[in-house]
Amino acid sequence: MRFFRGAPVPRVHLAAVLAVVTIVTLRILPSTPRASLGESEPVNNYTFSKGERCFLKKINGLRHRKGKRRLDADKQLGYVARRHARGMARNGSIYHDGDLGSTVTRWRRLGQNVGRGGGCKSLFRAFKRSSGHRANILGTWKHVGVGLDRRGGNIFVMHIFQSKRNPGNVYSYP
Repeated sequence: MRFFRGAPVPRVHLAAVLAVVTIVTLRILPSTPRASLGESEPVNNYTFSKGERCFLKKINGLRHRKGKRRLDADKQLGYVARRHARGMARNGSIYHDGDLGSTVTRWRRLGQNVGRGGGCKSLFRAFKRSSGHRANILGTWKHVGVGLDRRGGNIFVMHIFQSKRNPGNVYSYP
């Protein structure tokens, strides 16, 4: 068991803290289409799930309390995040998307948080307590997308933060 300040770290906190925070600051890269994972969504009916909306609300609530501007919920980023969350849930582990810079288009800066936990409230609390995750949540972004999948009593979540107007993705949706 790992310890933080001399006390045992609850499993949900450990999962969030162990997730390495990645902020990518690069110039725009060419995108290469990626193969479909067979997880199509109805093209004109994409909506954020209840759990995803919970994270979006908590992200913007924290930003508001800290005097930061509200982030626009972006369906393009949300779709990419949901696909990644599904992959993490299928594999039963959390990991960052190393191809995010090729999957998201029209970006200047990207950030991502990934985690696994029992629910939105407890997992978001763990993100807030992690300095790297909190830095992403409170960063100078314009857009956010959240993807979530539930498996085996856990939720797997990915937040994608982006700073340029009108982000897109290489998938044919949304």
